[in-house]
Amino acid sequence: MITYLNGKLVEKNQSYLIIDCHGVGYHIYISSYTYSFLTEKEGKDVCIHTYLFIKENQHVLYGFFDKKERKIFSYLISVNGIGPNSAIMLLSYLTPSEIKQSICEEDVKMFNKVKGIGKKTAQRIIIELKDKIVKEIFPKKEKLLENTPFLIKKEALSALSVLGFSPKESKKVLDDILHENPKYSVENLIKEYLKKIVKS
Repeated sequence: MITYLNGKLVEKNQSYLIIDCHGVGYHIYISSYTYSFLTEKEGKDVCIHTYLFIKENQHVLYGFFDKKERKIFSYLISVNGIGPNSAIMLLSYLTPSEIKQSICEEDVKMFNKVKGIGKKTAQRIIIELKDKIVKEIFPKKEKLLENTPFLIKKEALSALSVLGFSPKESKKVLDDILHENPKYSVENLIKEYLKKIVKS
């Protein structure tokens, strides 16, 4: 397994780059995210984290500016129906942080903005990766997870949706309330939301 390459960047564009490592040129596919960090690096030494994808008689290298991006890539290709090219496409439209956030918030529409990612594929990404991402962001026990502002807001949004309130409109109000009162319970958050709505 080739885990990284350290050499001179001799050629690059938004979809691939070529690195010369001791006289050997490696062709590496990249995302626009990685490309954005290499704008003034041509002709200079760079270190690119890599993932070697092996399928039948193909050995293809994918490169990443940092380990975080590579980790998200490996998560994405573990999803049924998501190949390396689709994963790179996702990382070209969304940053690793945006992908994590979209998965945690179950934001199907954010993924739908990416060419070739339909509603069913977006839902599959969320369903298959949510547990991994949440545990990565909050590496504590489940009791702590239940009290995070993110999950408190999620439960409140779900409850308000049942009551007939628009999730899109509710989200901003809940964010404002949690910003001022980050330790609110779901019950308190909903009560405060209803107070604000009545006043307005």
